Amino acid sequence: MKALSSGKKIIALLLSLLTVLSLFGCTEPGVEVTTEPPEENEPAIPGGSFSVPYIASDSLNPYFSETLYNCTLTSLLYRSLYTLDTAFMPQKDIAVTESISGKILKVFINPDLVFSDGSPVSARDVAYSFDCAKSSDRYRTSLSGISSCYGEDEKTVVFELSRTDADVLNLLTFPVVKNGTAETKDMYPVGNGFYQFSEDGIRLTLKANLRYSGALPEIGTVRLTDVSRNTNPANLVATNELDFYYSDLSDSDVSGVNCSSTGVYLNNLVYMGVNHYNVNLVLSSFRQALSYAIDRQTIAESAFMGYARGAVVPFNTSWGKYSSSLSASALSLNADGEKTQELLSQRGFGEGGHPLDLTLLCNEGNAFIRNAANEIAAALKAYNVNITIRLLNSQDLKKAVEEGLYDLYIAEIKLPSNMDLTEFFTYGGNAAYGIDFSYLTCDEAYGQYRNGEITLDDFISVFNKDMPFIPLAYRNGRFLYTRDVISELYCAENFFFSDIDKLMFTER
Repeated sequence: MKALSSGKKIIALLLSLLTVLSLFGCTEPGVEVTTEPPEENEPAIPGGSFSVPYIASDSLNPYFSETLYNCTLTSLLYRSLYTLDTAFMPQKDIAVTESISGKILKVFINPDLVFSDGSPVSARDVAYSFDCAKSSDRYRTSLSGISSCYGEDEKTVVFELSRTDADVLNLLTFPVVKNGTAETKDMYPVGNGFYQFSEDGIRLTLKANLRYSGALPEIGTVRLTDVSRNTNPANLVATNELDFYYSDLSDSDVSGVNCSSTGVYLNNLVYMGVNHYNVNLVLSSFRQALSYAIDRQTIAESAFMGYARGAVVPFNTSWGKYSSSLSASALSLNADGEKTQELLSQRGFGEGGHPLDLTLLCNEGNAFIRNAANEIAAALKAYNVNITIRLLNSQDLKKAVEEGLYDLYIAEIKLPSNMDLTEFFTYGGNAAYGIDFSYLTCDEAYGQYRNGEITLDDFISVFNKDMPFIPLAYRNGRFLYTRDVISELYCAENFFFSDIDKLMFTER
């Protein structure tokens, strides 16, 4: 074996010295050497992607979003204390249990949940989110009955109600975000939903939240497609440029497109307002006669082209509390001609009696409402009641109703998720036009129902006797999706992607 050269001897000496230093010279005396434990293998973001519409110029902060497109994204990014199912009944999400005593509601949140950045979800975050929600146009009205919210401890949230409300849990569907991350419309609040915001310097997308508590989505990426210049995004679903698109059908456009769809139950009540200051309509028996003449099933299936559910009471037809009540099975959606004739003949009207002329106002820009007006006019014609339909634009319609220049009008109101009817039973309420409360008892009965003093059926009995206005239907929205989707979709209002962990597409 040949001897080492002088250069190699120097290198060998240096290596030996470094070895000694590594054993004895890298720490101070008395300092324990520690090593970071290896990171656990995190699950990989699932493959695949799907596309949803949004408006690039609108905020993606759920407390500042104005367009329905951007609001629809909320259920992809955030969770709430409760979600509502298709029967408008609250289902626990972040909440694990609750207790209510009078006007104090305590909600206990899941202690194991974290946001997408790894920080724990606390009562402080919920209270912050409530304050953001109550300051926003989107949630302000529905949360008006809750005066304050604060964290009693890290996992207990306290809500102070301004009035007792047995259905207050229905209102706690606002998105919960991390404290301090939703201050301005340009911020992307941190949530703990299925997805989180992701930017690569070129494009904004949504990526699966690997810290989501539950099964991860089957599809890892959501592509945001700006549709601000597209007048009919439904067509983009037919061409697979969009995979999903939700419309609340407020424009009454149900034009057919080559894609799949499912209806979405809304809490939007369509009703016929009645001017109680008309010499005949002041009588509750006369208002009852008009109600009996209307076939709600026909209104829902024909006038609204199947995108509605007939309503004979002011409560949502699909609401679990109502559908399980006695009145739900006792009241018919079909017309009752005998009752109509009986009640009208008491005043000398009806078939074979004196003719009666009434004016009905409705919005000229809504095909659903126009169709309903025509159906009602045709039904009443058989009883010698002649309806003159006046089509007005939204502004003129509102003015005419406010000034009392009508006998009847058809309108739609979106009710809060707790089924609050206060706007109908409060003098000056947005839906109380034409109602003379001086001789009614249903407004008092409604207050008793809200306070838990009488049952739902008790109130409905009083309502049907007074008939202050005439419920017609609860409207539906429409959720369109590409025919490539092969999994069954479950869609509730504001919670469109509840089964996203099972979402499956055909091979494209």
